[in-house]
Amino acid sequence: MQKVLGGKDFDIFIGGSMVHVMEATCKITDGRTVKKVRGIPKGFIDGDVEGEVTLKLDHENWLLVQAQAEQAGSWKGIEPFDVAFNAEVAAGKKNVEAFGCLPQLDEILNIKADGGEEDTTSIKCPITSPDFVKINGVPYLTADEVRDL
Repeated sequence: MQKVLGGKDFDIFIGGSMVHVMEATCKITDGRTVKKVRGIPKGFIDGDVEGEVTLKLDHENWLLVQAQAEQAGSWKGIEPFDVAFNAEVAAGKKNVEAFGCLPQLDEILNIKADGGEEDTTSIKCPITSPDFVKINGVPYLTADEVRDL
């Protein structure tokens, strides 16, 4: 029986700093649509793409991002950074890289008045780079799409 890949197996890097997340997502919205003739599918039309990384951090790891804000002089002054999710177990590996992630504070406080849970902060990061996303080293976008960008 092999160990399967789980959330505890991922090392996550924001820029060059390793962080521990409580939750993380990397989502892609692919705007390709189906072309229809008289209501019948006949090929497809390329559309725009969007991507976003969302990180839910405990206070200790949020302070690592806060240090970047302090260095930049403000939260909005933080330059886009790359985020890498790397994991490997006997059953295989999964490495997701998102490029040019623009940090935007989403949920800056999440507490329960009766206690029992720690404060968390969520940061959403729209992807701004034409390098976009790579999955196990394979780019999501075609070379033709990103030519001359």
